[in-house]
Amino acid sequence: MKKQNIELRTKQDAEAYLKALIHFMLESTLAYDMGFEGEAQRLAVVIRVLFEGPDGSGPLLKKLDKEPFLYDNSPEYNPAMNLPYSALALFAPIKGQEAYSPRMGRNPGVPIKKTTCDEWWDKVVVIDESKSLKLTRKQIIEAVANTYGDASVRPKLNQEFNKLILDKPVGWVNEKKGVKRSTLQHIEFASTRHMAWEVLIALEEQMVELFPPIPEYKPPQREPEQ
Repeated sequence: MKKQNIELRTKQDAEAYLKALIHFMLESTLAYDMGFEGEAQRLAVVIRVLFEGPDGSGPLLKKLDKEPFLYDNSPEYNPAMNLPYSALALFAPIKGQEAYSPRMGRNPGVPIKKTTCDEWWDKVVVIDESKSLKLTRKQIIEAVANTYGDASVRPKLNQEFNKLILDKPVGWVNEKKGVKRSTLQHIEFASTRHMAWEVLIALEEQMVELFPPIPEYKPPQREPEQ
C-alpha cells in the first residue's frame, strides 16, 4: 500500500480527519470493553494525534474554528490522605492479581467538569508521593502509545499512524517477533480507556454530526397468516 501524507489545510480537512478518528475510537473502545486490552495502545495513539496532529505540527482540535472543551471526570488530589492517587482508574483486583478499571463516571461522587484542552492534557492524574511519582494525562498517553519496543508493532505518528487508520489491524501481536499481547492490567491502560471516554462524550455533545448515526429501530413484522 502506498504511503499517504495527511494535509489539514482547512477546517473541513480537520473535521473530516477528526470524523475518521472518532469512528476509529468507537470501534477500539468497544473492542477494549470486550476484553481486548491491547486496544489501549491504539486509543493512546489516537488521543496523541488529537493533541499533536497527524504530523506532529500541532493539536488537531485547535485546527477547528472553535477549540472544543473536554470533560474531566477525576477526583481532586487530597495530600492529607497520604495515599497513592489514581484519578482515572479504580483498583479492581482480578483473581488476586493487581488490576485497574477505568472510572468512566462510575463514581457519582466525582463530578464531570468542563475544562480546556490544555488543562485536561496537562493535569496530574497519578501521584505516589512515596515514589516521587507524578504523571499527567500527556505523559500516560505518550508512554502507552510507545509501549512495545519492536518497531514492527510500535504505534507511530505520521505515515505509520496513517496506515493504522486505513488498515485497522486487530491488536498488537507479532508471533514471528515473539511479541504478544499482554494482560495489560496496569493503571496506565485503564487510564487510557477512561480518557477515551472523556474525549468521546465531550466531542459527541459538541460535534454529533461527526458520529455515526444511531440505527433506526424497526419492530419485526409478523408474517401474514396463510
